[in-house]
Amino acid sequence: MKISVLTPSFNSGDYIERSIQSVLSQTYKNWEHIIIDGNSTDNTVNILKRHKHLKWVSESDKGQSDAMNKAFKISKGDFIVYLNSDDYFYPDAFKTLITNFTKNPKIDIIVGNLHLEKKGLKEPRVNATISWKDLSVLKGRFPLNPVSYMYKRKVQQKIGDFPVDEHYTMDYWFLLRAFYFFKTIKIEEFLGCFVFVENNKSSRINGEFDVQSPHALKFCLRYTPLRFFYVYAKLLIHHNNPQPNKVVLYLTNLYVSIKKIIKQ
Repeated sequence: MKISVLTPSFNSGDYIERSIQSVLSQTYKNWEHIIIDGNSTDNTVNILKRHKHLKWVSESDKGQSDAMNKAFKISKGDFIVYLNSDDYFYPDAFKTLITNFTKNPKIDIIVGNLHLEKKGLKEPRVNATISWKDLSVLKGRFPLNPVSYMYKRKVQQKIGDFPVDEHYTMDYWFLLRAFYFFKTIKIEEFLGCFVFVENNKSSRINGEFDVQSPHALKFCLRYTPLRFFYVYAKLLIHHNNPQPNKVVLYLTNLYVSIKKIIKQ
């Protein structure tokens, strides 16, 4: 069973070597590592050239989602895992995941634990949800980083490309659908480390509620329309909602575009 490790990259020269080494050090060896670089202007390409095992390309793209889609299209693995260029796996991560997939052949997605590293300090993150119902009302417990989950190839084939115009919550967009359509389990092993650095996506995002709640409403409107009204009410009074009137605005905009959304 082959694993495809897919890495989007841009100006990652300060940390991509550690990510590459974390794949090379895996105790499970049947994998490929594909890196799609967005035409970096630092030393990233020089680092990639040093590693003959990599499949990589460096060219202009439309952002992280575009790079992720490109990587998936050229991948060959039975299982898919994304590794951001500033994060890294622990040595037994792949072995742990494959062992659990083998024990649970009907399971499509496995979610584990991870550490969050910030300014050299590590903190455990163990409470990730695997329920699409939790995600639909923004309980804030979705897997923080793809270093903590792996899925069968058919999952992404079913869900389709990551939205290219979505630069900050493509993982939330994906997991809503993945958890809804496929069977998922949670394991307690720590699989890797999510490194919070000054210039990565997570450090730049502002108003997380504002960018996630439209996804939740659109998802429920399309796939679970009766639940849409429950989710709308929950979002309206959600403790993370700084401006409840914005949810009303979202609802109005959604109503105007219902036909378009359902057809997508």
